[in-house]
Amino acid sequence: MSDPLRITHVVTNANFAGTERYVVDVSNELAARGHDVLVVGGDPVVVPRELAGPRWSPGATTWEALRELRRSGRRDVVHSHIARSDFVALAADPWTRARRISTRHITAPRGYRAPVRLLGRGVRRLLHREIAVSAWTSAQLDRPADAVLINGVPPAAAGALPRERVVLMAQRLAPEKDTSTGLRAWAASDLRDQGWRLVIAGSGELEDALAKEVAALGITDSVDMTGWVGDLDVRLRTCGLFLAPAPSEPCGLTLLEAMARATPVVAAGAGGHRETIGSLADAALFPPGDAARAAELLNDLGASEPTRNAYGAALRRLQQEKFTISTHVDGLLAVYRS
Repeated sequence: MSDPLRITHVVTNANFAGTERYVVDVSNELAARGHDVLVVGGDPVVVPRELAGPRWSPGATTWEALRELRRSGRRDVVHSHIARSDFVALAADPWTRARRISTRHITAPRGYRAPVRLLGRGVRRLLHREIAVSAWTSAQLDRPADAVLINGVPPAAAGALPRERVVLMAQRLAPEKDTSTGLRAWAASDLRDQGWRLVIAGSGELEDALAKEVAALGITDSVDMTGWVGDLDVRLRTCGLFLAPAPSEPCGLTLLEAMARATPVVAAGAGGHRETIGSLADAALFPPGDAARAAELLNDLGASEPTRNAYGAALRRLQQEKFTISTHVDGLLAVYRS
């Protein structure tokens, strides 16, 4: 067995969304394998509660994260997530003296302003390794990533809870998620007339605009906008269908979580989706932005419970074969030690 590593994951925010969920899952698996794991940043209530073994330190701001990295002292690996965390990892190098690894969870350049983007190019050259969450993501970068590691998710229970006539969209309400296509698909489908409901779990900058679109489409009576939810596991296990309309999703962690729970998925056939759910020959994929085709797929699956069950079981088998947290962490450790 290789010697345990001292590993720090840095996210430099106070959020709990897909990236932070990923950091928690990976950190728990690494700690279970005997590594010394520290997580810096993320929601100060949710992240410590979700960690099982790793230590946690606050890191909502650049300076707070840098302070905690300095305090942590020598580490073997500092694995940063999102651009600010990359800058923090580099600034802390005199104290951590670690191998610097960064995962690109998104395709946008490091930094939103031109001067910071110039610095971001320098950051890339100073990293020991850069990881992309899909081959599609790597291809969008100025320079291809050193490694491609598609996300994995922990084992999850399937079945046991009864499925409801609910189509679930669980995502940030941001432009790149294209929630609008999901709304138009729902409006064009027949499921509303069969007692189904659309649940939109998430919050973001487009929340008010999407609420107005729901009203304009005349579907208010069949749509629930819940905001951020803390019971996503239960919702994924009890919904009848999961809808993922994002046209350029780098990977899609929630989609993988749905697959792990044998939840039937209808998704845009682009981006990282083609490397996850698209690995299944007869996956329910629609052209990005094509609400009419998405509605057809919803109708086809909504009409037959046996078809939904068989499709969900096939997705779960695919996830268990290719997209487990164990397999993903095997790949991470290979990068860490390379």
